[in-house]
Amino acid sequence: MREYLFELHTHTKETSRCSKIFASDLIRIHHELGYDGICITDHFYGGFFEELGKLPWGEKVDSYLRGFRTAREEGKKYGITVLLGMEYCIPNTEDDILIYGFDEAFLYRHENLHLLDEWALKKLAEQNDLLLIQAHPFRKMVSKTYDNIVEGFEIFNSHPRHDSMDEKAEEHASGFGGIKISGSDVHRPEDIGRSGVYLPEAPKDSFELAEILRKIKTPRLNRQPL
Repeated sequence: MREYLFELHTHTKETSRCSKIFASDLIRIHHELGYDGICITDHFYGGFFEELGKLPWGEKVDSYLRGFRTAREEGKKYGITVLLGMEYCIPNTEDDILIYGFDEAFLYRHENLHLLDEWALKKLAEQNDLLLIQAHPFRKMVSKTYDNIVEGFEIFNSHPRHDSMDEKAEEHASGFGGIKISGSDVHRPEDIGRSGVYLPEAPKDSFELAEILRKIKTPRLNRQPL
């Protein structure tokens, strides 16, 4: 049966300050490695929006979406599906939640979205059917797991410059009983291709991605040796 290889955790230089790879190169290299699609999960956190000063919220969202929109246009050239996601940082922590199941309009509607604490984020997720997955839950700087708000965990994160303690993450996720995913956490060209998920169908947008992950719980994972 045909499976579709998707990368669910990537960052673009256009939006994520820590990334060293432009969206165009991100797409090209994924295409060369045989990926069917990627999800752009640029960092969504207070520092990004505060640096934009007193710009209207809509213009701040435009700036945030620059990497995604560039990737989406580049994806059309290569036949790669580009989905919208985000890596949301809980304020005053270094705890990250991958969010799927929304579109650009959602971002424009929710001014100061970056300021929500975990309980406000949970309420918003319930109201809008957002899929929350905790990224690299056992990295050293992470304060806790968010079993109370997420539907699953990233059990394999292949970022080569961090120890994500994947075995511990997988053990915790198995006890939790929710969704398990794998992500490359791409920040540089050499990070690409280490991870991802094989899906039974190719999602056309972030909403379909959330639906598929909820249905199958644990897709077959692409986990290359670190």
